Amino acid sequence: MILNLINSLIDIHAVSPDAAKAYEKAKEKLVHQVNDDLDANPKILELIGDNPFDLMWNNHSNHATFMTTVFKIGSYELLARTIPWVYRAYRARGFSYDYFPVELVAWKHAVKECLDDVYSTEIIEIYDWMISHHENMIQLSVNGEGLTFSLQKETTEMQEVLLSLLLHGDSRGSLQLVNQSVKKIDDLKHFYLDVVCPVMYRIGLLWEKNVISVAEEHVATAIIGRITAALYPLFANVDMCRGKAVVTAGPNEFHEVGARMLADFLEMEGWDVTYLGANTPKEELLTILKRHKPFMVALSVATVFNLDHARQTIEMVKADPETRNIRIMVGGLAFNNMPQLWRDFGAEGYAADANKGALSANAWWERRIAA
Repeated sequence: MILNLINSLIDIHAVSPDAAKAYEKAKEKLVHQVNDDLDANPKILELIGDNPFDLMWNNHSNHATFMTTVFKIGSYELLARTIPWVYRAYRARGFSYDYFPVELVAWKHAVKECLDDVYSTEIIEIYDWMISHHENMIQLSVNGEGLTFSLQKETTEMQEVLLSLLLHGDSRGSLQLVNQSVKKIDDLKHFYLDVVCPVMYRIGLLWEKNVISVAEEHVATAIIGRITAALYPLFANVDMCRGKAVVTAGPNEFHEVGARMLADFLEMEGWDVTYLGANTPKEELLTILKRHKPFMVALSVATVFNLDHARQTIEMVKADPETRNIRIMVGGLAFNNMPQLWRDFGAEGYAADANKGALSANAWWERRIAA
């Protein structure tokens, strides 16, 4: 069904670069007007399920940032895959499905009010498409289509045990499990790829369905951080036989487990890694790149609303004479459903997981030596 929705975009005219820039320039004004419009709606509490207004306002802010990305790179498949996920996530938090067409009509009014007619006409066509496919979006959200990640049909005992420990906030139990199971580097790679990744995907899915809170998700992530720190001595003495690499989560991206695992995989392969963690501002990343002069930089993005920050970061790196030749790799859940995005963003590569990222980096390094 998602493919039918994507195919329905064939006759939609792509927004021009000038219209995309006009939308981006007016973004804050658009958000403010949509907030005011929805705040004044007499049925607003019913529409948002008696949730705090700031949850709705956050959605509007994310929407503007995301639509800017869609318009600037012309990726309407990304739009079609993301909307059902937004429906599903907010519906799980009590929002009525009726909220979405009301919100989209408010965006139409704001676009018409804030942008010149020559630009607003182009953009309103996209909003009309979203409104006309409202029922399709509901069905896709119910079916679980849109932005997805592959989960094994059968879970292993270790996955189930770790998931239970994380959900109970049991850091000691989690560390005991790891100490019993991970003895060497090959064990560690297996644990990261076949246990941590699927378990954290399940944690994310539970948050999406509003089964667990943001706080509980943060507890699970913090425990994984303790685990990765405890496992570091297994490869701390690996010889550095390859080049320098900088690994970071993108600006405004607070999901850093994937980036941490890639950094560890690279170190296990002999790379000299500088790991920056979560939410690295693009200007500060550029400063680090100039100081360290790495062969490559890896940028992880888990949340689609942060894709535009990643795009801007890549543009900044490629525009600076001191950093333009640094190879850029992207990865993370935001790219996994649209892996061709790395080309649109100007990166040199994409990795679906930490192991593939390390293998790609090794191949880049070997080709450099051969040249």
